[in-house]
Formats: sequence, C-alpha cells, structure tokens
Amino acid sequence: MSEYCIELSNITKRFGKFTAVDNISLKLESGRIYGMVGPNGAGKSTTMALIMGSLFPTSGNGSVFGHPLASPEALKLLGYSPEFTSFYSDMKCYEYLWYMGCLSGLSSKDAARRTEELLEQFELKEHKDRKVAKFSTGMKKKVSLAQAMIHHPKILLLDEPTANLDPTSRQEILDTVRRMVQDEHLTVMISSHVLTELETVISHVLMIDHGRLILNAPIAEAQEMFKQGILWVDTSDNEKLLSGLAGTYNAELVPGEGVRITTKEMDALKKDVVRLVYSGGMQLNRLSEEVLSLDSLYRQMMEGEKNGSDTEKDASENAGA
Repeated sequence: MSEYCIELSNITKRFGKFTAVDNISLKLESGRIYGMVGPNGAGKSTTMALIMGSLFPTSGNGSVFGHPLASPEALKLLGYSPEFTSFYSDMKCYEYLWYMGCLSGLSSKDAARRTEELLEQFELKEHKDRKVAKFSTGMKKKVSLAQAMIHHPKILLLDEPTANLDPTSRQEILDTVRRMVQDEHLTVMISSHVLTELETVISHVLMIDHGRLILNAPIAEAQEMFKQGILWVDTSDNEKLLSGLAGTYNAELVPGEGVRITTKEMDALKKDVVRLVYSGGMQLNRLSEEVLSLDSLYRQMMEGEKNGSDTEKDASENAGA
C-alpha cells in the first residue's frame, strides 16, 4: 500500500458552471487528525464526498492507501459520518448498526458482535431497543459515529460531528473521537466550524476557500508561520515595566492580564524584559509568548485571500507533502 493514506491529484468537481472543488492536490499521512476548515460553500463536504466515492471528480484522480477512489478496496478502509444522517423510522438502534455492518461486508455473526462492542463503547447499550429516529440529536451523532466504525476502518471522515449540539454533547463527541484515535489507531479528517473546539483535537489543518486548498500544514507550523510576535508579561509593578519599555517597544497595560508587548524580535525582547525586571527589583509573575489560535489563524488566512495575498498560498505547499 501507499505510504500516504489519502492522495488527491488535481481533483476538480464542477456542478454545471459552478466549481465546488478547484484543482486540489494533497497527501495525508496515517495516524494524524486533520481539521478541514473554511467558510460555508468552500468545498469541504464535496471534498469528503469525493474521497468517499459518493461523488466522482470532473477531472483529476485520487487514492486511499494506493487504491483508486470509489474502488471496493478503498471503501473498505473508509468510515464516514455525514453532517446530516437519515435513519429508518422503524429501525431500532441495534438493528440499524447490525444492518450497516452487514452492508459493509461483515457476516451476520460478525456484525452482531461488532454491534455489541460499539453499543458498549458509545454508551448506547441501554438504548439498543429504541428507534434511532426518536433519539436526541446528540445520541444520533453517536449512532452515526458508531456506524462509521462498524467495519474497523483505517480512516474516519467526520463532517461537522458537533454541529447543533449543546456544549456537553459536543465535548462527549470530541472525547469519543480522541478515544477512538488512540484505541483504533485511526487517521481522522474532521470538517467543523467550531474552531475553538477543533484545535483541541487536530494535529494538522487543511483550509479551503472557494474550492481551493489555501493552507496545508501541521497546526503548530501554521501557528508559528503566522504568529504576530506578542509577549505577555506580568510583574509586581507593571507600570514601572511599561515605563522601561516605552520608546523601544509597542507595549500596553491590559487590566487583569499584565503588559502586552508586540515585537518582531522576540528573543531580544525577552532579554530586555528580564533585564528590566531584575534591575528594577520587580517580581516576575508571568512571561509567555502568545500562541496563535486556530480562530485567529483562520481570520488571517481569509483576510489574506480577500486581499489577494500570496503569502497564504505559499503555505499550501507545506506538509502533507
């Protein structure tokens, strides 16, 4: 099999005159959690559908562990939980999972055994004889995840897994995903608009806008690439520190937080701060470099796209490759 779990080469998908996915190429490595982000209509769900083989590309090609997209070999390696899942109105939870197991190629006996495992894993055992269509939104999401896992896939595609859920249910879903990745050694691709939650799970970010891949990098590298150089300092006398920095650095006092300093020379700034604190007899309570959040990174990238910046486009040539 290929060293990459998913490869897309110049994949394009058009619906009439509308281009939903525009010449995307990427290579994804196994064992990572990829977060796919972008505005509504950017092409995220279409890209997932192309990987799953439920849509065929207008041009370009791709593979799953070396097997062509939509081939039986590729489909056996993929699990998919869509944003909106339809359930049979008269089918109970146990029946639904068993049925999905049989459809995925498991024998009746293996499907039954796997269903029991997943009911236990997703804490659905006491609800196995209830009709799925009558479940709460959070429980339906759990069932959708369980059906995606029924055949022991190597890759899990999750389209908005926490959409329309309350905070408790969202956390339960994310905890379940983390546990599955660890226990099943999965590669996961998650599409989500809830960036503050997504960044607690993913190791790699894929950003799509107008059908184009504009960022493809490990999240730590992306944050380093676009960070603004902000240092937070809190001392026993912040006014004195602020006075010492005046004229040399762009600094401001933020009540309850400390002194926020912006610089392009972080190493020099840290040395100057330590020197001022020591010479001024101040107690240092906090010295930390601000980490760029996924939400801030997203806003920077989208703003760059609006302004026609080439900096963001260079980022798409990174990782994954």
